[in-house]
This record gives sequence, structure tokens and C-alpha cells, in this order.
Amino acid sequence: MLVTFESNWRKAKELLAEIAKRNSAHLTEAAAERVRRAARKYMIFYSKLEPTVYTTVADSGVMLTMRYICDPKQRRDTTQKIWEEILDAFAAENDVDFAYPTTRFYDNPVEGKSGARAEAPGRASEAEGGGDG
Repeated sequence: MLVTFESNWRKAKELLAEIAKRNSAHLTEAAAERVRRAARKYMIFYSKLEPTVYTTVADSGVMLTMRYICDPKQRRDTTQKIWEEILDAFAAENDVDFAYPTTRFYDNPVEGKSGARAEAPGRASEAEGGGDG
């Protein structure tokens, strides 16, 4: 899921983690046993089977990627159920919005953090004698 940079991405991540856990917790132990059997047979090792949400940054916002275990035969139903829960959860939050490709013009002298603002063209800084005084 891609949420806007202005969204409370930590809250969105928590919501996704709860949804993933709710929809896959019952499968984790059974899957763990199957993975243990496969590991003995094929020397494949996975240490983390619990649902998780990864965070990355994309062009249009913060990308939250959910990883969870599901029964392969129930994948479509599970995906639908999870997406419906996500849509409902995000709709209920005033500070979480889905992102989509956008173009934004950023005015650093006005919008930037105070310590990282660029000097506006044509304005001398106070250190260069451009201040009042």
C-alpha cells in the first residue's frame, strides 16, 4: 500500500500489521511445521513466519508492504478480505491517505525545515549583511 508522505505512516503500518495478524495467525503454526519438514528435506531455512509490514519510500509516498502466510487455495479470498479491511481501516482514519502518482512543486524557502531551507533567490542572508540592523 502506498500512503502519502503527509499521512501518519506509522499508524498505517500498525493497522496493516494488525490486519495481517488477524488474517493469518491461525496458519502460522501449521505453516511453521511444514517449513520445518521442508527444511529437513531440502535444507531451506526461514526464521520469521509471523506477518510483517516492511517500509520503503517511493516517488509518491511511503510504501508499506505486507507479508503474511495464507493457504494457497484460499489466496484470492484472503487477499479480498484483507483489502476490504484495509480500505475500511484507512477510511476511518483522518490522518492516513492512499497515495497515487502526483506532481508536487516544493518551495524549499517556504516549506523546508528551518535548518535545511535554501535561501530564496534575490534575498541576502542576515549573515551576509542583508538583515535589519
